[in-house]
Amino acid sequence: MVAPPRPVFPKPQVKGTCRHCAQPLAPKDNPADALCHRPSCVTRRQIEAAADIGRRTLARDAAYLEVSRRRARPVLKAAAAAVGQPDLGQIAHGIAPRFDRPLVPLPDDRRAAFVAHLDMTLEESYAQADGIIRAPAQPEHDPDYITRRKEEQPEPVVVNASCIACQGECCLHGASRMAFIEVATINYVRWSRPDLTRDEIRDLYLSHIPETSTSDSCVYHGAFGCTLERNLRADICNRFQCRYRLALMEDYAKKPGHGAVVAGLSADHVDDPSAGAPYLRVVSVSEDHEVRVHDTLRLPGLRKGMPKF
Repeated sequence: MVAPPRPVFPKPQVKGTCRHCAQPLAPKDNPADALCHRPSCVTRRQIEAAADIGRRTLARDAAYLEVSRRRARPVLKAAAAAVGQPDLGQIAHGIAPRFDRPLVPLPDDRRAAFVAHLDMTLEESYAQADGIIRAPAQPEHDPDYITRRKEEQPEPVVVNASCIACQGECCLHGASRMAFIEVATINYVRWSRPDLTRDEIRDLYLSHIPETSTSDSCVYHGAFGCTLERNLRADICNRFQCRYRLALMEDYAKKPGHGAVVAGLSADHVDDPSAGAPYLRVVSVSEDHEVRVHDTLRLPGLRKGMPKF
């Protein structure tokens, strides 16, 4: 019979020794943190410092979100009442970042660059098929393909209230990355829609570019979010969900059938405690997809006693 392992108890620290390696501290060592200058102990100090920064960052983030939720609650209640739901507890609601850039016609040079990228990507996709015009067989047993088919399924339209209130800060990354469209994206479109020709796929992508899009953002970043159909988007655009949108989806799953209201708050709203501070966009989306921006609502003042940032 094998004896169970004996428990190991940490040795009590002796004054003047390192609490990590138990060696005597040198005069140059800081007795306050009781870690010496030896490499493993320097690494320990760095690990502890990083962990402390992480803890303080999480605590600060949690406090910021709590202040934001409290400050936004009155305007969320007002917006819910305006769309016929006087009880905020009966309608999905939440907060989101508020990102503010103007909607402008897509500059000619950006359109030309995107069209060139699209043409090159289409060329590569069809070249991989040895010039065969018809689409390859659907790879039903490809795990990536199965995952994509699941992720491109429609979501409740009301959860777009988060994106509309925010105006899509995450979509900025799609500007320099050409909407993240790559050969794999085109391949998936060909697999899922084999009736489309190469030119029809090209025309389909170009037809979804809105008349005005968010300045210096993705070409498909319109006033109410992405203008591209879900099965035409890059994987990351269907897969990524920010925490605010996820929270709204979770809340809507508990309270379906009444739409949703979201308050978009600028990141620096906590720097201005005054009532009416211009850091707010409140949006509601109804079950029948009516989008309403409640631009008459004003942000209440920060109450005394709330954390400062």
